[in-house]
Amino acid sequence: MRLVLGLAVALAALPLAAQADVPSTAGAADSQSAQAQAGQDQTQKSDAQVDAPDEKKGEWVLAPIPIRSPAIGAGLQFVVARLFYLDKHDKVSPPSGVGLGGVFTNNGSRALALGGKLYFKEDRYRLTAIYGAADVNADIYGVGREAGNRGIFVPLKTTGNAGMAEFLYRLRKSLYAGARGQYRNLTLSLNQEKLEDSDTSQPPDQIPIVIDELRTELFHQQTISVGPRVQWDSRDNVFYPKRGVLMDFGLDLFSKSLGNKSSYRYYKIALNKYVKLSEHQVLAFRGMGCAAAGDHVPIYDLCLFGTSNDLRGYSAGRYQDRRMFATQAEYRLMFPVQGFLGRFGVVAFAGFGGVGESFSDIGFHDLLPAGGGGLRFRLTKENAIHFRVDYGIGKVGQTLSIGVMEAF
Repeated sequence: MRLVLGLAVALAALPLAAQADVPSTAGAADSQSAQAQAGQDQTQKSDAQVDAPDEKKGEWVLAPIPIRSPAIGAGLQFVVARLFYLDKHDKVSPPSGVGLGGVFTNNGSRALALGGKLYFKEDRYRLTAIYGAADVNADIYGVGREAGNRGIFVPLKTTGNAGMAEFLYRLRKSLYAGARGQYRNLTLSLNQEKLEDSDTSQPPDQIPIVIDELRTELFHQQTISVGPRVQWDSRDNVFYPKRGVLMDFGLDLFSKSLGNKSSYRYYKIALNKYVKLSEHQVLAFRGMGCAAAGDHVPIYDLCLFGTSNDLRGYSAGRYQDRRMFATQAEYRLMFPVQGFLGRFGVVAFAGFGGVGESFSDIGFHDLLPAGGGGLRFRLTKENAIHFRVDYGIGKVGQTLSIGVMEAF
């Protein structure tokens, strides 16, 4: 369920960051904060500096993106973004950007979001702000590993809006700290029309079981959170890193004193590592874990498997619980030729993860493996921003992911 409002919010952030962390609202919650070279020695030649233009020119990113999702149907996403430099004399900060994104599918889902990511004062400060609204119809399988294995879903309709603001300050070379605030205003309800026309292959006697599991979530509610954010960012390029590390830790605190109906916490930590094999080849590794704690955690703030590109190959909304981890490795190759063909590339990826009520509940036989491959096409001249198409195969199905920017 982190797939719903965050869907719109993430779209606006796509061209702005190598990894966007967005408000968690049934479809995205964390998707988000791109990092740049932090406090690097200006005299040191890195891949980012070699590729960077001599003149600080801005450029546009325009991408219509066809989508086909088991959760929300088939349709079209779009991204329109402008990359620019706040200070053309700043030799350290990567380009800032603002973008508009949207999605429209054949099951009636609609989402729109506007976002911006600003780097200034030689990357000493990073500011992110995103706002989105959505009306999304998605298939939800319930909570827990057994619910995902059972494969019985009910169609839910989520309507509302969400916003996120984040500020980071560089404490020392590569180390950033700051705070993030989120706001969501959501209404969840059963999609009665689709429920009556749902797949007849589903056992009718089991559908009420899923409805009972989700019944407490079917109402309007507003959630507000604040919390700390810490990042270690030694990547050599914000859009297409070839070497370095990105570590991102966030804690979102939802309390009754902020106006929430219940108090709970959402933790997430992720670590990306990039290894340059040659000028055109990169190995990328990612590991992440999340935990939701509290007496009552809304379904859209549980850890959701298959989003934020943590294990492509699983439909978002099928596996979700209070604990989750995922690991993956990816080989990236941009074709070493000149001219138009040099804008193309390929990737291969594989990994595994799991969900559970607690981490100790996730056994060897509960692991969810996935693997696949994809194509890349460079959209822009000055910055290595790629259009990607990935086909992933999981334990219980497959997915086709199309988007802008690398998966991680």
